[in-house]
Amino acid sequence: MRNVHLSAERSLLLKIALALGIFGGALLVARHPGLSAHYFRTQGSPVIALLCLALVALALRPVRYRFDPAPPTALHAGAIALVIGLATWLGTRWLMFDYQVARDTQMAVFDAQIFESGKLAQPLDPFWRPFARALIPDFLLDIPGNALLVSTYLPGNALLRTLFARIAEPQLTNPVLLVVAVVALWDIARRTFGPSAGAAWVALATLVLSAQVLVAAMTPYAMTAHLAFDVVWLWLFLRNRPWAHALAMAVGLYAMGLHQVVFHPLFAGPFILTLLAGRRWALFGAYALVYGAGVLFWFAYPSLIASMVDVVPQTGSAAGVAPFVEGRILPLFTDRAAGGLGYMAYNLLRLSAWMPLFMVPFVALAWPDVRQNRGIALPLFAGFALTLAAMFVLLPYQGHGWGYRYVHGLIGNLALLSGYGFARWQEKDAGEAAGFLVVTAALTALVSLPWLAWSAHAFVAPHERVYRALARQEAHFVIVDTDSNRALIDQVRNRADLTNRPILLSSKALSEDQVSTLCRLGSVRFADAPALARLGITVPADVQGDGRERRSPRFAALVEYARRTGCSRTLD
Repeated sequence: MRNVHLSAERSLLLKIALALGIFGGALLVARHPGLSAHYFRTQGSPVIALLCLALVALALRPVRYRFDPAPPTALHAGAIALVIGLATWLGTRWLMFDYQVARDTQMAVFDAQIFESGKLAQPLDPFWRPFARALIPDFLLDIPGNALLVSTYLPGNALLRTLFARIAEPQLTNPVLLVVAVVALWDIARRTFGPSAGAAWVALATLVLSAQVLVAAMTPYAMTAHLAFDVVWLWLFLRNRPWAHALAMAVGLYAMGLHQVVFHPLFAGPFILTLLAGRRWALFGAYALVYGAGVLFWFAYPSLIASMVDVVPQTGSAAGVAPFVEGRILPLFTDRAAGGLGYMAYNLLRLSAWMPLFMVPFVALAWPDVRQNRGIALPLFAGFALTLAAMFVLLPYQGHGWGYRYVHGLIGNLALLSGYGFARWQEKDAGEAAGFLVVTAALTALVSLPWLAWSAHAFVAPHERVYRALARQEAHFVIVDTDSNRALIDQVRNRADLTNRPILLSSKALSEDQVSTLCRLGSVRFADAPALARLGITVPADVQGDGRERRSPRFAALVEYARRTGCSRTLD
């Protein structure tokens, strides 16, 4: 048999395939319970298998292609951005049903509804305060006595949705932000790679062929805003003009308040540190001062909201900077669940699956540029590595998400690093690099991207059907069985002003006395998996646990209590 000579690049493809195959196969064989494992088994693992096969095939039998494009122009970038924006706007309803499957996304809509009414938090009528945790089971800001309703998340993402609601509709928020990100990345790429037009096109393709980027833009997740603000910040920072640095500081201040404070500083920090290497002391001091003030302001934001509506908490996450750190930050270090490495393995494999198939190899090929501190490769990589390290320490479990959403703001970094990797391979063997790009881009566009889009749709569809069945009930109140199946807890969603009917409540946070109170107010219905099954609605399996359904004696007792009082009816 003829010996096959492998270049360094093709050898790297085999090593990546081996690593992905070992880790992916091990996680599949382990059959771990939980949401991360479910997402990987049902969505990511077929793509990882496809990626491994493609890498092996292209390493052993490379495809050669002539790829000498003109640099992407403003017209190219604008046209691509508008197509992507339109596609994600239409996909918001057609693919994702304009339905918020995760509590994170629900709370963005919840907060935006509050802000649209001209308030920063919704005062809760004293009568309903004991019911607060039944009305909003998760991510409710800890206000003494439940006097106010607002989420634990910072307001930036919801404020953007409020702005778009005033102008057009909130569903345009993330598609428009993605348009901005594409255009800003194009300008960074063309300036970064100069004569290497192919590298600029690779950076753009990494963004627009990413299933994670596209599907996330069809939801209210704050991650699309993180991506757009980070890419715009980098565009301004690299312009290196006084006005651009001033605007970058303003963008950074807002980016810290989009969702969680931690994400943007991890992205921006490595670039700001380059100012020290360049002995630009004054500019570094200005960034340090602005970012320090921004962190303190956003840590204090919950207490500011409470004080504006005459609530002065002494404890809880709304009580100020020190209690915020004590109640929200320190537990991330002290109350960590086991399995952090396993979660991170799932996260990285899911990221690899939801990005274009050429991304992992091209980023790996960029390592010499990172090591040699060529261009901006080092701070690009450092921001990504710092975010991974921080998430491993703080929050390795991401729960719901398409790909790995905690690094979503760093996808611009990965896109530019992919450009670096392609340019390096192109310098050694342009035909081989182009052939690898064309084949993997085609497989992404024709196979992995449609598969992942369909799998996201298939995951959301049964949850949306359950919610639609609950929301159409002709009753004042529907008590949802959240004791037995955690898939139902995210169905408990209400407007902050409680004007929706029926009002949905979590059984886990209700007592018999509270059920009695509801019975006196109006009609009450109970919803669990068997009741929904009688309507032909299948409740998704409890993949957040071990997948097994359990009958809750507690929920059964509430149903029996209501039946004895004569106020409970079956679902319609």
